[in-house]
Amino acid sequence: MNKFLSTSLAALFLVLAGCGDEHLVDNEANVLKQYVFAGPDGFNGNISNYYDPVDELYVEQGQSLKFYAGFSTGVLIYTDETLQPYYSGLLWRIGENTFNLNSFRYTFTEPGIYDGSLETVDTFGDTLRTNFKVYVNTPNSISLDFPYNGYNQADPSEDQSLPLRWTVSGIDPWETARCEVYLSYTLDYVWDTPLGAIDCNSDGSLMGSLVEDADLYDSSFTLYWGTKMIVTSKSGRVYRDSTEIFHFSTKILNETSTIKIPLTYDRYRDNSILQTEVYLIANNGDTLETLTNDRISNTLVAKVEPQLGLKILLKETYRKEYASESLFVDVPAYTVLTTDTVVFKDNTAPQLAAYYDTIGISEEIKFLLYDDGSGINESKIKVVVDFDTIQPTYNNPELSFSTRCFGKCKIEFLGEDNARNKFPDVHWYIENKSSYRVITGPFPNREY
Repeated sequence: MNKFLSTSLAALFLVLAGCGDEHLVDNEANVLKQYVFAGPDGFNGNISNYYDPVDELYVEQGQSLKFYAGFSTGVLIYTDETLQPYYSGLLWRIGENTFNLNSFRYTFTEPGIYDGSLETVDTFGDTLRTNFKVYVNTPNSISLDFPYNGYNQADPSEDQSLPLRWTVSGIDPWETARCEVYLSYTLDYVWDTPLGAIDCNSDGSLMGSLVEDADLYDSSFTLYWGTKMIVTSKSGRVYRDSTEIFHFSTKILNETSTIKIPLTYDRYRDNSILQTEVYLIANNGDTLETLTNDRISNTLVAKVEPQLGLKILLKETYRKEYASESLFVDVPAYTVLTTDTVVFKDNTAPQLAAYYDTIGISEEIKFLLYDDGSGINESKIKVVVDFDTIQPTYNNPELSFSTRCFGKCKIEFLGEDNARNKFPDVHWYIENKSSYRVITGPFPNREY
């Protein structure tokens, strides 16, 4: 009896021990693990099939992400509610914000580093915590500081050292930035002529002569330059930005200075010849020099003695609707001075007049269209006779059209010149007589 009992107890002990081992194995297999997933805002589906769990993210300012809590008790990871029986609650933290959803969207409106975490309480009361960081990129930019645009005191000599300075912004602690400097004697080829590369947080210098021949030190040269910034993030992403193209000039080593006057005609589309006269007038009233120009855009150049209060008077002698312009400048010694661009503007409306006051019944109606500025925009011309719109024939300066008007009709002209000055807001009348027509006007369209 005792032997039986002992044998039975031993067997029972072994069975219980066997059951205990099996339970422990099951517990290991059913240990809850959690993961943080993040994907594009519009993502749908099981994200664990497409993305790996994350512990750091790199995003752009203003970018939205969708975060998912992932759970597993074995090989498979679920981001839905399949394993919800294994936990009693979860809490997300991103910066100062909290969420208690399995998935949610978050927009990173401000750049910087965000600390994030996912905390889950499992059914045993244990808290699982997964930390992550989000690096939100600051937009990058670069701008030139010196030589400032139009600087004209660069030393041309062989031992010169001209500092190059710029301002960069948006370089985050997890980014590195390299600046490539470009320099050319020709504006169109600046970005084709790299000078070298440097850390963006450092200043550069141009060393040595800025002219190719020492015999040319008494002449001035204009150089064009710009900088490209290449920013590399730890995420592997590369950002690029570039500056405007600035120009600077070498000073000349004799006292006489050079003045450059850029000029252009705004919206000029006519084929007529231009004739610009430019007068350089000293502050005592003496005319020092007269320059001429016949191009729509040009830069006029003159040598002048250093002086204060030099007046530059510009007149268009052929196209009278382009108003005269003037400016005053001080001219230092040893300098190439480039003035602001002078823009000639046409602010005068075209004018219309009837070619004849009286015409035959079957004759075309003719008007003279006068513009002494930017020229007529032919595509905009229309004639309205009462309620009918007519496309006229325009052969500068003559405007002609036909109409079936019976009795007395009102004529209006719609159009503008190339400077967008509208035709006058007036009208005419054409009236049939027994064997001829009479044209009267103009009359204002508005009553005051």
